Amino acid sequence: MPLRVRNILKKVGDEPILKIQLGRTPVQDHNVRMLNFLSHSKFTDKQLELGYDELYHNYLLITIKNTYGPYILQNMLRDACQKTNASTMLKLEKRLRVCLTYRIRPEDLIDVYDIPLTPDKPLTLNRLISTASNVDNNFYRFDVGANNTCQTFIENIIYINGLMSNIVDQATLNALIPIDTKALISSLGSRSDIVKVATNLGAELENLVFDHKLKLKKSQPKDFALLGNANTTDSESINAIYNAIVELEKNARLLHDYKQQQWLK
Repeated sequence: MPLRVRNILKKVGDEPILKIQLGRTPVQDHNVRMLNFLSHSKFTDKQLELGYDELYHNYLLITIKNTYGPYILQNMLRDACQKTNASTMLKLEKRLRVCLTYRIRPEDLIDVYDIPLTPDKPLTLNRLISTASNVDNNFYRFDVGANNTCQTFIENIIYINGLMSNIVDQATLNALIPIDTKALISSLGSRSDIVKVATNLGAELENLVFDHKLKLKKSQPKDFALLGNANTTDSESINAIYNAIVELEKNARLLHDYKQQQWLK
């Protein structure tokens, strides 16, 4: 589980869930254009053949009870303090990795669908995620070529937690149906492996950077003279340039050595 997700769950994972909504946003055009370029326009042809007018990124907007505050709404209403509950909304999604964040963009709230909770069956973030991850072997894996995507991720969470039977709205059910990314990626032919390599590399880099497994040495700030004003024959200037190059080489070696260790494992 990503470090940032663990940190959030440690703080609010046991807070009761008040509301769950399915949200979706269109996949950005430049991603589709790149896939079209790689497939000589076969990607869009396959998309239309499969009946997908638009490609969407799915996620969950989860509102939880907030016992930590700040109680802004209650302070504004004052007299209604006893009738209002402090709440916080989080976004749960899978891009290259599983993400849980407080950061909600305005466009995330445009195309949303309610997922009714089961009455008399309390649900928390910890329970929602652990129940799904214990059953779904691909919970933390992202592979568009094998239909392990943001859409299957969300559908599985809803289904495994027994919330699918609560949905009666057909539009919500339709929005939950994942597209066949395996068929779409197959339109790239021999270049389909490029997508898998790119996504796997991206996930690995996120893991190294955001989970702080890769720590580069932080060099002390250095003062550099503009080349136009520097005397390149001056020994002090030459030493400064040399030291800067040495620092760059050290950081490059750290990165290279770390990757070698990971490969040997």
